[in-house]
Amino acid sequence: MGPRIRKVYPDDPSFEPADWDVICDVRSPSEWAEDHVPLSISAPVLDDDERARVGTIYKRESPFLAKKVGASLVAKNLSKIIDAHFAHREKDTKVLVYCWRGGERSLSLAHVLSRIGFTVGIVPGGYKRYRAGVLEFLRSMDGFRYHLVAGKTGCAKGKMLETLEAQGAQVLDLEVMAQHRGSVLGEDPETKFSQPSQKAFDTRLWEKARTFDRTRPIFVEGESSMIGKVQIPKNTWKGMRAGTVTLLEVPMASRVKWIRAGYKHFETTEVPRLIEKLNVLVQKVGRKKVEEWEEMVAAERWDEFVEDILVNHYDSAYGEAAKRSGRDDAAAEFLMLPDTEDETYAAAAAELIRKYDVSVPAAEAEAVETETETEAEAASAPAR
Repeated sequence: MGPRIRKVYPDDPSFEPADWDVICDVRSPSEWAEDHVPLSISAPVLDDDERARVGTIYKRESPFLAKKVGASLVAKNLSKIIDAHFAHREKDTKVLVYCWRGGERSLSLAHVLSRIGFTVGIVPGGYKRYRAGVLEFLRSMDGFRYHLVAGKTGCAKGKMLETLEAQGAQVLDLEVMAQHRGSVLGEDPETKFSQPSQKAFDTRLWEKARTFDRTRPIFVEGESSMIGKVQIPKNTWKGMRAGTVTLLEVPMASRVKWIRAGYKHFETTEVPRLIEKLNVLVQKVGRKKVEEWEEMVAAERWDEFVEDILVNHYDSAYGEAAKRSGRDDAAAEFLMLPDTEDETYAAAAAELIRKYDVSVPAAEAEAVETETETEAEAASAPAR
């Protein structure tokens, strides 16, 4: 491999992407788009079409011919990568390179960069090893304590999480990570109504939670196990179900105001999309109710529409989801708030932190983690 290239293991707890000036993912663009190491750039030595072409030659003609064609394509692409990403870089630049499993693709770029004189790291096992490390960490997520911020749609639970984090609490905002607000109307226009892949969602969760202190709780919204098309990992969900709960309640007028502020696109540029989404609810609320909503939308009776859909769909759906999750809202702490104003939520967040953000002794946290690991090992052990 050469003295200028050192091995780096992203499943090592000390691994920190920010320690590298450039992280090059040399897999194809579609592989990078599905998921990648945080802060990495897409620097493919073979694009999707080239990779498919080489693979076809390998299978249908000969491995030797495939290697010749691949080498020619890689050589041309290496030149483009150097010009685009390294022509302006100084010698002390630190570069990490990885591919699917630490093979020829990453070695081709790592070797060239090391010969230039850059400090270069390569990931043995590549993305495959990185992904295994992410999954291993996620299996330990039920070793954390969780405090759920729950409440009906429009209670500004996301705002409460933002406020808690601003005041120093450990927070996982799963809806932000999922780019979805967790309902039939929950797609986020700021992300062009798209969501990350499951793998990318897992990476976002790993990236945030790996820095958390296990002696302190994590504040998280009381979600269903699915957020749009992505699923909360099994052991994260298990930990959440065992967590304590604060149930927010705000007046209906404040809920309507909050919903309208957060879904302005449905009142302006995305009215046809709103109608399309409402028709998905025919099976739940009936054609007559959906037609009533369509009339309200057409007449721009927005306050009336929002209140009606909250009462006749979202509130009942929330109750059903709480039951499915196994969460006992009757045992939750109820937090009545007069409105969703900044000052109101700042004071409420401070009180939640005072009451629930209490560290447990490190030995107790380690005992919980060890118990979790033992359970995971027992579950994966072959039956005798």
